[in-house]
Amino acid sequence: MNYIIRDDKEHETTAPKVKVIAPRKKFQPSYNDRQNREIRVGAYCRVSTDSDEQELSYETQCEYYENYIGSHENWELVAIYSDEGITGTSTNKRSDFMRMIDDARAGKLDMIITKSITRFARNTVDSLMYLRILKEYNVDVYFEVENVHSLEANEMLLTILSSVAQQSSEDKSESIKWGYQRQFEKGKVYAANMYGYKSNRGTLDIIEEEAKVVREIFSKYLSGMSESKIARYLTENKVPKKNGSTKWDSGTIGRMLQNEKYSGDALLKKTFSIDFLHKKRYKNEGQKKMYFVENSHPAIVTKEVFKAAQVERTKRNMKSNDEKEVVESHHQNRYSSKNPLSNKIICSECGALYRRAVWTKRNKEKEPVWRCSNRLKNGNAICPNSVTLKEKPLLDALTSLINGKTKSKEKTRLELAKELSEYLNPKDIVEKKQKLNCELENVNSQINELLDKGMLLVARGVQDESQIEEHLAQCYQTKQMLKKELKKLDDKYNALKQGRQEKLLKTLEKNSNEHTVMTQENLAVFIDRIVVKKDKIEIETIDDQKCEISLEILK
Repeated sequence: MNYIIRDDKEHETTAPKVKVIAPRKKFQPSYNDRQNREIRVGAYCRVSTDSDEQELSYETQCEYYENYIGSHENWELVAIYSDEGITGTSTNKRSDFMRMIDDARAGKLDMIITKSITRFARNTVDSLMYLRILKEYNVDVYFEVENVHSLEANEMLLTILSSVAQQSSEDKSESIKWGYQRQFEKGKVYAANMYGYKSNRGTLDIIEEEAKVVREIFSKYLSGMSESKIARYLTENKVPKKNGSTKWDSGTIGRMLQNEKYSGDALLKKTFSIDFLHKKRYKNEGQKKMYFVENSHPAIVTKEVFKAAQVERTKRNMKSNDEKEVVESHHQNRYSSKNPLSNKIICSECGALYRRAVWTKRNKEKEPVWRCSNRLKNGNAICPNSVTLKEKPLLDALTSLINGKTKSKEKTRLELAKELSEYLNPKDIVEKKQKLNCELENVNSQINELLDKGMLLVARGVQDESQIEEHLAQCYQTKQMLKKELKKLDDKYNALKQGRQEKLLKTLEKNSNEHTVMTQENLAVFIDRIVVKKDKIEIETIDDQKCEISLEILK
């Protein structure tokens, strides 16, 4: 095959020529292009409750825009869109703002007038996004303070102005947060909508009519009434809530029973937000400083009554001492005195309490059994691996266990006497708790320092990321261990306060070596809880002993 080799000069390319094609029409008419025709105008106004600029009230702004738009012959007022007293950092909660955008998209508006970019949107992302949308629909936005028309201005200018507005909003937010922080440090308490109180310059004053209802709620709860029954009682008696509604629910009652402010104390900064743009609040579980103020305001119930309610809630909730907590619905928390096993048996699969059921055999004989309440309530698809226990064999096994305890009562009595001697001394308990809390605080400080400075060292290449993660893992492990020790100490002390161990000593002294009759009292004194697992049943006694019993397990 023959190849023809051309000279380099023949291979040279011709230089490109550029021909300019002049525009024949404008894609977007400017504001000035509209001066000779009727312009459909809307106004957007907003008054922030946290703003210093309160010289223009909501009503005044509406009146101003009606007169201003009416003074222009070729302007037609379509609507005045307004959001009153809502944060400007996000458009999500500004319903009239979104209505205005929808009207613009529907072709109802040619121009929107607003005081300034800070009134339109206080973060750059929202501001530019909606300005672009309006520009796409040929809708002009006129900012009075800046004297800028969005269709006339380039995007660089709008970006700069929006950024300035965002910075202004951020500065105000930080200033407000700083103010709250100083108030917390001074122990000032604010709770504008708290039932039973009204805020008064950093403290709380009692509203006696509502306070009577609060005291009744605590009284009924400690008398054995459930949260839902209390709510039903208040609803039936048409007791008004803070907002005027007479419909109460168990969730409201539960939150009231847990609110330390009713005892005259206040835990401040229970929640926090990430930054000024994200208004969602998160539960403070140690990420931020908290402040506990004792006797910060007049109490509606005594501290003794409040503490008793917390102990009662703990008993009813039957929280597991294992890694996962037992989270039970209101119906699973009911107390019953009809059977000694009530509120004692816990499902290891889902953490719910077991409930008594009665099976009917083929010969029509009734047989009581215990099953996971979660499975009973929601069907076999929920907690399918939980097992069923026959009541009689279980009671027999527990009776034998208690008989064994009473036979070795001298050993048990000495062990408990030693434990009582150690924990009955309040000074001892306080010192141990203080030591553990001090250690826990040190660990938290280490964790915070690792999170704050460790990542910076990694970024600079001073330290390896795996070393930071390993150190953090050790800290978290130590933290969990300290928290378990504190909980164990609290549980034992609470048990003492309830007199359970003293009662156990008396019962051991009183019982003979004869077989014990299974009663609610005997089971409550000896057995703390019964954990049902797939292949075994674990019994935990009040003196912190564990043992296993073998029974016939049904699916």
